[in-house]
Amino acid sequence: MPKDSVKSRGFGSEDVQASKCRENDDWKDELEDSEESAKPLTRQEMEALLGSALLRPSRVTVKRLLILQGLVTIVSAVAWSATGKSFGLDSSAISALLGGLAALVPAALFAARAKVLSGRVNQLGTTVFALVTGELLKIIATVAMFVLVIVFYPDLDWLPLLLTYIIALKCYWLGWLFR
Repeated sequence: MPKDSVKSRGFGSEDVQASKCRENDDWKDELEDSEESAKPLTRQEMEALLGSALLRPSRVTVKRLLILQGLVTIVSAVAWSATGKSFGLDSSAISALLGGLAALVPAALFAARAKVLSGRVNQLGTTVFALVTGELLKIIATVAMFVLVIVFYPDLDWLPLLLTYIIALKCYWLGWLFR
């Protein structure tokens, strides 16, 4: 049989094709038989599986995270003010304060949006879409705040601004560690 014939390309006799279809049907039947029906677990089954400590509500709330970000911002601004004049609001302290606010304000906006959306009964797709758009708005608000700080504050000190911003963002990790 030549290499380029119709049979060599898999378009052979009908019995060869039919046997391949039967093999696929057998495989599909085995797959369907092996799948377990997905039923939700009860609370007792979840406690036995994960332990009761994991099912307790977390002490870390959005409000506490926002308060922690605000405290970190204030502590950083006070610390940077100590490097300049004797505890005065110099450009380093103001830059640190603005850096913390660049993390705090978008997080508060996202939290407010999530709170409004949690009151509604949504399907999974619309909830995910709302959270993704909320995160997009958070990113846009962060970029806008940085642009506003750069444009309207000529005495900007970059090191305190960026360090305080990063430390305020790491408050999520602190909340996760101390849950």
